[in-house]
Amino acid sequence: MVRPVRVVNVESLGAINKLYTGVVEAEEYSNLAFKLSGPLIAMNVDEGQKVKKGQVIAAVDPLDYRLQFEANKAAYLTAKSQLERNRRLLSMQAISQQEYEIAEANYIKGKSAYETSANTLEDTKLRAPFDGFVEKKFVENYQKVNPGESIIKLVNPNKLAVGFTLPETSVDLTRTPMTVTVEFDTYKGIWFKAKVKEFIDASPDGTGIPVKLVIDDSRFSRDKHNIYPGFSCKVNLKIETPVEDSYIVPMSALFKNSTTNETCVWVYDPKTETVTSRTVEIGQLFGNDKIMVQKGLTNEDTIVVAGANYITEGQKVKLLK
Repeated sequence: MVRPVRVVNVESLGAINKLYTGVVEAEEYSNLAFKLSGPLIAMNVDEGQKVKKGQVIAAVDPLDYRLQFEANKAAYLTAKSQLERNRRLLSMQAISQQEYEIAEANYIKGKSAYETSANTLEDTKLRAPFDGFVEKKFVENYQKVNPGESIIKLVNPNKLAVGFTLPETSVDLTRTPMTVTVEFDTYKGIWFKAKVKEFIDASPDGTGIPVKLVIDDSRFSRDKHNIYPGFSCKVNLKIETPVEDSYIVPMSALFKNSTTNETCVWVYDPKTETVTSRTVEIGQLFGNDKIMVQKGLTNEDTIVVAGANYITEGQKVKLLK
C-alpha cells in the first residue's frame, strides 16, 4: 500500500525564536490618596477620564480644617505684632532680653502652626501629580475616607511598558544576547523593537518570571499608534547564537521505535520514494508544536511530518502538497 504523507526539508538552525503573550502596562501610575480623613464633598472624575497635572480630583469637607486654620492665623498675627512691639521696646531698653526671647519663641511657634494648618487645608483637595487618565475609581462621593486610602488609580498613557511571563524552564534566556520585538494586536504585522527593562530572578506566584519591556523603536509614536494599558500583544525573543548541527522540526515528525524505544523520524528518499527510520536526539521545546533535534539530521534530509505513525520501514509513500 502506498501511504500518502507530507514532508519538509530540514533546515539548519541559525537563530531561535520564542513567542510569548504580553500585556501593555503603564510605566508611570499612582494610587492617589488623601493625607487626612473626612467625608468627600466632591468627586470630579470618572473612570477613563483624562486629567491634567494640578487638576482637583476630589475634595473632603474642609470646615474643621478651615476653622483650625483661622484660629492659628489669628494666633500667628498676634504673636507677630507682639514680637514687633517687643523689638521696639527692647531697643529702648523698656523690657528685658528674656521677655523679648519669649515673644520671639511664641512667634516661631505661631508661625509654624499657621503654616502647618495652611498646608493641611490645602490637603483637603486631591490634585493630579501628572497628566493622565483615571484607570480605576475606588470610592464614591459623600463617602468618608481615611488617610492613605486609595481614591483613584491615575495612569500616564504616554509612558508604556510591556509585561510578559517567562517560563521557569527558560530562565537562562534572561542573560542571553537576543533581539526582542513586539507586535500589538491592533497593528498586526508590525514588529517594534524593544529592550528588557527589568526582571526578577524569582517566580512570585509560581507561574513564571515577570519581565518588563520598553519599546525602543523610532517608528513607534504615541501620536500615531493608539496603544493603551491593558492591550494584548505578542513578544518574540530571537536568540542570535547559532547552534551547529541542530534543527527545528515539528513534533509530528517524531515517533517512538517500538523495539528500541528510541525517538526517531522517517527520512524520505526521493529516488526510491520510500522512507527509512533514523534515531535522533532531541532538545528543548519551541512553542507548542516544534522541538530542537540536536543529533541525527543533516541539511540534505527530507523528513515526514504528517502520517509518521501509519508507515513502516522501507514503505513506499506518496507526497501530499
